[in-house]
Amino acid sequence: MSILLIVALVATLGQDAVDREVQRVATEGWAAARAIAPKGGALDLLGPVNLRLRALDGLPGPAARYADVAIRAAISAAQEERDEVSVFLAHARDLSATMALVGGPAQWPLPIDELEGELRLEVDQYAEARDAYLRATRLKPTANAWIGLARASDRLGDVVGACAAYSQVTSTPGLPAEVGIETSVYILKCRV
Repeated sequence: MSILLIVALVATLGQDAVDREVQRVATEGWAAARAIAPKGGALDLLGPVNLRLRALDGLPGPAARYADVAIRAAISAAQEERDEVSVFLAHARDLSATMALVGGPAQWPLPIDELEGELRLEVDQYAEARDAYLRATRLKPTANAWIGLARASDRLGDVVGACAAYSQVTSTPGLPAEVGIETSVYILKCRV
């Protein structure tokens, strides 16, 4: 998309509309990238992801760049490319820090610490995942961050840390239904 077309898009729709479009495309792209993770990141499954990446290329602003890098990091994680994941995450962290200086840190598809935690957990870098989720729970404690911290702690054999995180999950708004059973079962384990 040409720079003139982007300027016209922002002028016509307004920045709020562009931000909503970035959020929509980033969320769809993230979901498409995460859907290929259980299948090993097979390249023939990248069609829906590539559509979203092209859409993000046409949107202006650092939020679209952050979403693009986050989705590319998810693809790398699905393909078990640990070094590539690290490069993308470093770039995403830089973009998020830059965005924080001018209006707020990146949020879509996930804030940087949750993003890093999720992808590090996927590529079996449990200590790094735990550290990222710890940062996330300190900055903005979401149900996703607490669940990730609990899972990473459990993978590291830190039952006390996992129990503490799972206990926090139950009192955090936005708990996805699909993790309710996981949380309940682990909390029972904590009481034994």
